[in-house]
Amino acid sequence: MQEITENIYVLVTLVMGGTFLLAVSFLLIHANNQNKILKQQQVIQQSELQHQKEIMGAIYASQEEERKRIGSDLHDSVGAALSSLRMVIESMPESAGTGLRSQCKEIIDRIIVDTRNISHNLSPVTLNLYGLPEAIEDLADVINNGGQFQVNIENQADESLAKLSRSTELSIYRILEELFNNTIKHSGGSQIAIRIWEEGNRLQLSYSDNGKGLKDLNNSKGMGMANIKNRLDVINATYTFSAPNEFRFNITCSIPIQ
Repeated sequence: MQEITENIYVLVTLVMGGTFLLAVSFLLIHANNQNKILKQQQVIQQSELQHQKEIMGAIYASQEEERKRIGSDLHDSVGAALSSLRMVIESMPESAGTGLRSQCKEIIDRIIVDTRNISHNLSPVTLNLYGLPEAIEDLADVINNGGQFQVNIENQADESLAKLSRSTELSIYRILEELFNNTIKHSGGSQIAIRIWEEGNRLQLSYSDNGKGLKDLNNSKGMGMANIKNRLDVINATYTFSAPNEFRFNITCSIPIQ
């Protein structure tokens, strides 16, 4: 009887041990499957994000090509036609109308300047010919000449800027255009500070103004800020948003150097 009892005890112990091992094995298999599913989901999400970036990059590239084409057409066709018209009016005798020739010349000259400015905005000539540092200086000069804002630039990364791809240069240029535009339209400030430096094999670009600031960049509903964030995503850049003491708006972008 005692032997039977011992056998039953051993059998129960084995069954319990087997059940325990089976449960542990089931949990391990389940956890492993869950990890595989999570990894697959992460891969899918990363692929989707990369695909979205590629689509946005293609859209921006297409926009830049179209801007370049329109700018070239404006400069070559409209600009040339206006210049020809000006020469025709220049050849008119003064007796053709009291002051008419001078008035027409002034109007045409103004249209030529406006057309040139539009053409340059559509396809930045300075960026195409001289590179990003000169293009940034050119943007700053335009705003400084307006008299409402004072723009200060501290550039410590000429060599890093020279390593950037064409698409990254264009993205940075358009981002600065949007930031300048936002400051001019909404900030109510008077000073803008731009600082560029290299840190950890990444280009750092800080833009600040002393305007009324922005509480939350992520929840901003303006199209300008949305464009900025989209362009940063396309070039795999990150950003931080803060409000230093002397300036009430600040965004610092960290851009990989290719």
